[in-house]
Amino acid sequence: MAALMPELYFNFYGFIAWRFESFQSGIDNLRQGFEAGLSCGHASMGLHCAFLVIRNRIYSGANLNSIMKEIDYYLHILETYESELTRNYLLIFRETVSTLIDNGQTTSIDATPCVGDLDDQKNKLLNSVLHSSAIRCFWLGHSDRCWYYREKCSKCMNPFDQGRAILVA
Repeated sequence: MAALMPELYFNFYGFIAWRFESFQSGIDNLRQGFEAGLSCGHASMGLHCAFLVIRNRIYSGANLNSIMKEIDYYLHILETYESELTRNYLLIFRETVSTLIDNGQTTSIDATPCVGDLDDQKNKLLNSVLHSSAIRCFWLGHSDRCWYYREKCSKCMNPFDQGRAILVA
């Protein structure tokens, strides 16, 4: 049963609970999913919980500098556990947070996400790239570009496929 806990945390607190519970409660539970995944040998699912922690912290308006530190912590953990998909998600979020802090002037790093073909609708990172691009464009005041990315994002977004796409990886 312990091996299933990270997946339960991931699915419930990542895709369902945020509609009914506070973001902070979900973030705390997703952190527990991260810890449970690493402790029970299901590191991949634990790391997926970690990227949802970051996503929800961004959406909840948490302090950007603390989000950046947490992303860097998870990226450091990924040097040991090696999950390329999670690493790419975290790097996409890191680019967004870096843009929001100082337009990447002092907070950017050399590592960049490998996102693949963004014209491929089956690309698991497509929605994350488009959504993050919309956030960055909005923040930088490029409303037309933000609208463009939002439209592209809504065309490829199916809430039921998002969770399954991550689990398949």
